Amino acid sequence: MINQLLKLYPQAVLADQPNHDPHLYWFKENNTNDFIGIPKSILSEKERKLLQALFPSMSNLEAPFSKTTQDWNAFLRANGPIPSLKKDSCRLIHFSISNIRDTFHFDEFEEALKSLFPNEIIIVPFNIHEGVIIEEQTDIQMDEEELISTIQAFESDFFFKVHFYIGRFYPVIQKLRDFFQLEQSMFTLSLQEQPEEQMITIEKVVPLYTYKAISNHEKHLLFATIRNVLAEEPELSATIKQYIENHSNATLTAKQLFMHRNSLQYRIDKFIEKTGIDIKTFHGAFFAYLACLHEEQE
Repeated sequence: MINQLLKLYPQAVLADQPNHDPHLYWFKENNTNDFIGIPKSILSEKERKLLQALFPSMSNLEAPFSKTTQDWNAFLRANGPIPSLKKDSCRLIHFSISNIRDTFHFDEFEEALKSLFPNEIIIVPFNIHEGVIIEEQTDIQMDEEELISTIQAFESDFFFKVHFYIGRFYPVIQKLRDFFQLEQSMFTLSLQEQPEEQMITIEKVVPLYTYKAISNHEKHLLFATIRNVLAEEPELSATIKQYIENHSNATLTAKQLFMHRNSLQYRIDKFIEKTGIDIKTFHGAFFAYLACLHEEQE
């Protein structure tokens, strides 16, 4: 029966347990361990009632949300009222899990997350793959290095890949939903364009976000001269980009690129001479960085 439903509703998902996605109706066939989640948006009222009649034992099945989780999910994604918090400010830490094995259980991941944070957190899953962590602002916070260690521990224990976007602290007001939507857009962009970057912050993604906002016609005009220089040496773009990301630290960049420091300095000086852009200044570095992003995209 479930296989027939999958053919009828190709947008449906099959799982060994219902996840936390509020946009799905979940049904379970008797004598099997399979659940099927069908998007609420594609079911008519008549179809929903028919499915509830066919699967009476699971007709009202909902994922086990806590009241707090439901409130935050409604606020962030469905224009619900602002939930209450003990503190006046919080930040959102977005996460995305990929390469999940059949043996993965979200509850275990959730418990592991809670045990790693120094303070109590609220986890709002959107589905088995993604969600957001709500962390109130206190004197003790999980920093970026600790989250990097968390990534390594999770990938070792659960055998999956996880990405985090660490949001900024904002007041718990109506505008928090707008910040959530903006951060989701930036997170999605980074996942699509920079999948190798697993720890994402606004500082890391804003250059790419800015680049994407420029029209294609303007990009070709802005970066035409630099592209001619970068085209002469295929590895130059990656070298300049790495140098800028390392805050103009030539020693560190040379070490990462497995090259002699003098060779790196020669490349940098040659780039500055040919383009007229001093990448040792903030404005020069920012413009050159966008040009390197353009070279990658092209």
